[in-house]
Amino acid sequence: MNKNLKNKKVKAKQRIAKTNKGITLVALIITIIVLLILAVVAIRAVTGDGILAHAKNARDKWEEAQRNEEIALDQLTDSLKGQTTTGYNEEKKVNAPELKTGMVPVKYVDNNWVVTTEDDKEWYDYTEGSKKWANVMLQDNLIYDANTKIVSSEGSMFVWIPRFAYKITKLPEYTETETSRTTNDGGTIDVVFLQGNTDYYGSKKAIRANKATEDYVVHPSFTNDVNLGGWDRELTGYWVAKFEAAYDGEAGKPDSAEDSGLKYTRNYSWKDKVIYIKDNYYGQNQIADAALTEENAKGKAIKYPTFTGNRPSFNYISIGDSFSLCLNLNASGNPYGINNSSDPHLMKNSEWGAVAYLSHSKYGRNGAEITINADSTSNDSPSDDSKRTVWATTGGGNYKENTAQSSTDNIYGIYDLSGGVYERVASYVNNGNTNINTYGASMQVGSSTKYVTLYAKGTTDEKVPNYVANKDFYGDAVAETSGRVEYAGWLSDEFYFPSEYHPIFIRGGNYSRGTAAGSYAVSATDGTLHFSIGFRAVLI
Repeated sequence: MNKNLKNKKVKAKQRIAKTNKGITLVALIITIIVLLILAVVAIRAVTGDGILAHAKNARDKWEEAQRNEEIALDQLTDSLKGQTTTGYNEEKKVNAPELKTGMVPVKYVDNNWVVTTEDDKEWYDYTEGSKKWANVMLQDNLIYDANTKIVSSEGSMFVWIPRFAYKITKLPEYTETETSRTTNDGGTIDVVFLQGNTDYYGSKKAIRANKATEDYVVHPSFTNDVNLGGWDRELTGYWVAKFEAAYDGEAGKPDSAEDSGLKYTRNYSWKDKVIYIKDNYYGQNQIADAALTEENAKGKAIKYPTFTGNRPSFNYISIGDSFSLCLNLNASGNPYGINNSSDPHLMKNSEWGAVAYLSHSKYGRNGAEITINADSTSNDSPSDDSKRTVWATTGGGNYKENTAQSSTDNIYGIYDLSGGVYERVASYVNNGNTNINTYGASMQVGSSTKYVTLYAKGTTDEKVPNYVANKDFYGDAVAETSGRVEYAGWLSDEFYFPSEYHPIFIRGGNYSRGTAAGSYAVSATDGTLHFSIGFRAVLI
């Protein structure tokens, strides 16, 4: 009995142990399952719509609030500086043109310019699809039908360049062993229009630095930085003459054009100081009496120019006289009808660059080169070039047909940026050369102003050192759009940086330069009268 009882107890213990072992495995499996479920719940709580997502959302909102705070502080700072979005057309996403006294808005309808109003929604459209830059005519020679508003006689024309920022893709620098390029298409320029006289496009802000390869940079011609070709205040835009300056009136009849009240101060040609130039479009002895001296500095009257198409380009005028003439366009009794509400001046390098960049963007020719104004049909061509009185014709002689010569590839753009005559600009290397005073005394200044931009002299007064000394300039379509100073600029345009006896910039090339002419062409002059050099005006 005792033995049987002992066996029963042993077997009972074995059953209990076996049962306990089974419970332990089940519990373990259940525990693992529970832990997995808890882990999934915990992970989802942290990720997805959980803790991490909420944390990320909170961080994003904090960063957005910080950006908004920075923008608000920037806008407050800007407003204290006089910057405002006033003038920005929210519907058209561009600054509305600022009409000044004497300006008449015009649009092109059925092969005619038609007078309109600033409220006309069809007056301008700067979108990529339209490229319809705003045009105005001034009062000189302007005649239009009171009922149809069709223009029968065109006044001087100007085109609105709205404030913008740009980003640029530059060409690779020429290598030391590279002596030429078979193609030179140029880089790319992307433009964003800015709001009012601020640096904002949408909620983003453009920068102000020579970093257009990295970010959008406010074009300096619209800023108050005179050292980079700016103005004395922030600008929403400005008006650029649609054509290079032209002679008004009739050939051989100086009395047919209106006197500007100014006198020519220089009269000899670039060829030989013994050969005195006394002739221009108006006939003989229309520039000066004879060799000018302090006792006899009585030049002939300079006539007001016209800025219209299909006219003889205004040549035979020194840099100083063209500078003074442009400043005098709003003088009392001027034929244009403008007054002190406009601030006229000779175009600067920075303003030339702004037009070139806007033209190169998708709002202009989108990288395509402007066709050269190579018209020579109305030129007089005697064997002695110093006797030529007409060199080129504005707009190529028939600008309504020659829209490929426009900055927009349509009639609404700016003409004569390639070919015609070279154009003087109020920008020069401040090298102290006597030619600056001899031919440009009226614009000789100690430092840059809103009317004149000075470039530094290099370690030596030669092209390459002068170029290197001014590589920090941007927006002027000079160093920023050249491969290297010895060779061409963008689109194979000529590139000769001012130096020594030729310290003054001229732009665009002339009609004889062929493919070397263009909106990126840079050359230099001593400033004297020349049959193939003219000028262009800007109104602020």
